[in-house]
Amino acid sequence: MAREPQKSARPFAPSKRHAGNGWLRFWGVGARLGDEHGSASVYRVSALEKAIAGFEQRETEAVVNPTVGTVFVSLDEAYEFYNIYSWESGFGVTYGPSSVDSHGTKCIQQFVCACEGKPSKDSNSFRRCECTAAILLLRSRDGGWCVCEHQVGHNHPLCKTCAQRSSWESHSSIDKNTRDLIRQLRENNVPHIADNEAKDLLSEDLRKTVETFARIKAKDPTFEYSGLQVDSNCRVRPLLWTSGQSVQYQYFGDVIIFDTTYRSDVYGMPFGLFVGVNNNFETIVLGGVLMINEKTESFKWVLSQFFQLMGGKHPQTILTDRCEAIEEAVLEVLPSTTHRWFKWHVLGRAKEYLGFHYTKTSSFRVELHRILTDTLTTDEFERAWEMLLEKHGLENHPFLQEIYEVRHKWVKAYFSDTFCATLTSTQKSESAKHLLKQHVPRDCSMELFVQQYVEPRCDQEPDYGFEDKPTTMDEIVLRTNLPIEKHASEVYTRPVYELFVQAIRESESYMVEAVIPNLKYIARHPSSETREKWSRVEYEVNVREDGEAFMCVCKQFEHTGMLCCHAVKVMIHLGVREIPRLHVMPRWTTKPLQCQMHCRGEPQDDTCQQCRHSVLHDKLFGLARRACKDERYYEVLMSGLDRMERGMAAAEAAPPPRRAKPASRKSRRRKR
Repeated sequence: MAREPQKSARPFAPSKRHAGNGWLRFWGVGARLGDEHGSASVYRVSALEKAIAGFEQRETEAVVNPTVGTVFVSLDEAYEFYNIYSWESGFGVTYGPSSVDSHGTKCIQQFVCACEGKPSKDSNSFRRCECTAAILLLRSRDGGWCVCEHQVGHNHPLCKTCAQRSSWESHSSIDKNTRDLIRQLRENNVPHIADNEAKDLLSEDLRKTVETFARIKAKDPTFEYSGLQVDSNCRVRPLLWTSGQSVQYQYFGDVIIFDTTYRSDVYGMPFGLFVGVNNNFETIVLGGVLMINEKTESFKWVLSQFFQLMGGKHPQTILTDRCEAIEEAVLEVLPSTTHRWFKWHVLGRAKEYLGFHYTKTSSFRVELHRILTDTLTTDEFERAWEMLLEKHGLENHPFLQEIYEVRHKWVKAYFSDTFCATLTSTQKSESAKHLLKQHVPRDCSMELFVQQYVEPRCDQEPDYGFEDKPTTMDEIVLRTNLPIEKHASEVYTRPVYELFVQAIRESESYMVEAVIPNLKYIARHPSSETREKWSRVEYEVNVREDGEAFMCVCKQFEHTGMLCCHAVKVMIHLGVREIPRLHVMPRWTTKPLQCQMHCRGEPQDDTCQQCRHSVLHDKLFGLARRACKDERYYEVLMSGLDRMERGMAAAEAAPPPRRAKPASRKSRRRKR
């Protein structure tokens, strides 16, 4: 028995004969047999064509299924067929053992799961776990191949999400049109309840879920949801809901995470979380959705419905897991939004591929995450990546090569000019999923899942609004005597202020050199020997002529909305006493400063609803906090609110008073 090296599958695509009639016209059309030039006169329907043509009569969930007796013209066709089956099922494939006859002609070939074999110290084989899933093919007399054995069972979890499936090397060669066609054929498969008893169970679950939604909405009028529709075949539409988050989204919805990697409930539906970060770096869960499948059309519906519930405002940036269907949906629904991947999902399967190189205590893992966090520019990352792989002998590792090729989608140094708040350096969706795991049991019903979702949301966000923790001079002690630090303590929230102080401390190690006085400066670190070899020691800071902008080549302000130590050093060098208004991003201040951008915190225009909302929120929010602590205060506040409510009702019923026109300049002059 000899083992043939792994081969890449030939992508399935229509032949020239079929292409002229359109992609879908190949159903039931014979494939020409013969040499590579197609000189033979016999046509044959391929196994893949038969599977697609008969998908409605299939007995399994998969459209493509290599059952015993399936016939192929060549090993390439057989490999392609089994590879598509593995993509549907959630595992990778590779060539297994083979044997030849007395004439030296191959007569037996096995295709095996990519997890076949024993693990070893070889980092490329660490994901192996002796899985026995495989198909065995025998050569027929006419030179074709026939499946004589199909081992289905796996001893490891199968990939559920499209992002996980894309991690298998064999799946990278499957033609995109083939994948899209298979997805379309499976469109109504999940969840699909076949027998009457199961349909009754689902119907009862849906009825209870509707009742749960009604109870929640009765207690919380801001609760909104979409979906919960069932067609004649008992298939459920996605369930999307959100509660009281539209106000938070208006202030902190510039960057959001959409994470669909959590999976729970008895039907195996993926659960999606819309997550953001507020002005105190705290996780805010903006909404949730129970997905039915991971098709492009489903993601389009979810995204469009969610942003409609949020008032129609689109984010500047959205971070998601690595999924082709999400990519297409974001491109169509959010054409002006920048789409990137969160790094912890890209590295989520690194342990399986890298083995002992990626343990919690391994030096490679520590160095890799330091590079991803600390590199500020693309040239720094390129140097650091090359040095890291060379140090650990991983220059040719397939997993590292794969994620390097798509580095512009997940390495922050390649989109440093894209605003991402702090979501590229933290794990906000991971902390939100941790809340779900604490409160939502696995394999629970849809009704219980929805009911349990409310508890972590209420525990996490008890104040029904953005966290307003003002930073006052009484609460902090200034670390320096710099006026710019005092100004930062007055405008920023406490956590953002602490980061600004950290930037001041880091700036102390730099020296400033004027290239063009008042316009261009170089912040230079004199002790290059104490820094990483890949780290830059010089950063160029450009100053606008009016002194209202300090733009550094590291682009930290563009990426996070917070000043870097290089720009801070130049400001201190020039004696700047206050942070320029351009660099005081409203979302990081003691108030969500949408109103400050309009009229500096005081409503001076009758049409400025955002300003009035901010002023009223601050006033009533403080009163509510005091009233909750003492029953006497509570009674006083409620009595006052009742009087206010009656007064507002009377004002609403009365005709609006006429406004006196302001005196003209001429009349004012006469009075003088």
